[in-house]
Amino acid sequence: MSAFYLMKYFGETGVGGGTLYIGKGVVAGVDVQGAKLEGNYTVANDRMRGTVKMTAPPTGATLVTGQHVPAGGTFDLEFDFPAKTFADGTPQSMTGLGGRPLKVIFEKVRDLPEVADSRT
Repeated sequence: MSAFYLMKYFGETGVGGGTLYIGKGVVAGVDVQGAKLEGNYTVANDRMRGTVKMTAPPTGATLVTGQHVPAGGTFDLEFDFPAKTFADGTPQSMTGLGGRPLKVIFEKVRDLPEVADSRT
């Protein structure tokens, strides 16, 4: 599952996107506003469950749910996706700030090797 993903997300008042690494129990990435995403997940019973902390950029951020997060503000996003098919183009449900719902679509850009090639 160690791969680089493109994500598109949709909320009550807008759309957004970004990129993520997902693998080895780690989630790390950025969105188009410059927010940082860091978290962890576990896989059990064909489900990938976890939490990602979003840190707003220095200018703050207006979320796709309509809320505003001040500069450097943080909050958690919880997820529970089908482990094998979360990146098949089907919108996945997430719980955002204040329990507000949003949808996210993942597209795998490419698998990443488990061990770096020393020749590069």
